[in-house]
Amino acid sequence: MRSRGATYICDRCVARAQEAISAAAAGEKMLRIRPSPGQVPDRDHAELAIEQAFETLFNPSLPFSERCRAIASGGNLAPSIQDLNDRYPSRDVDVSVDSIRFISEDEAEVHFIVFVSQFPSGLARTGHAVLVGQDWKVARDTWCDLARMGGIECPPAED
Repeated sequence: MRSRGATYICDRCVARAQEAISAAAAGEKMLRIRPSPGQVPDRDHAELAIEQAFETLFNPSLPFSERCRAIASGGNLAPSIQDLNDRYPSRDVDVSVDSIRFISEDEAEVHFIVFVSQFPSGLARTGHAVLVGQDWKVARDTWCDLARMGGIECPPAED
């Protein structure tokens, strides 16, 4: 089973897997269970909020503290943003959100491109956004995966 680091599977997914297995032809070795799209009350508003979170995170004119607020559980990530900025100055960084697919009412898969001077054609990435309270934020693991690419390790999330 392929998954985004999940250590559990929901009851709905188990039921869909059982249906797929029951309907499969004898001897079929691989089954694809397409995820159901998540439903959000106001899709346009949610997509704009997710784009804003990614744009805030990558906005070089904003202070690191504000950029951290765009990341879920990002309160202690200012040093990692600073370290990455020291290695790759963010004045030449931009981001473009290409597409958003809602996985559930509080999580979305986000396809985005980071533009930096070292990669003039952009660095295409897939990450996630999560709903925290009423605010959409960049998932912490999405930021930390990018930082890791630059040789920076994120500290553990604060409780």
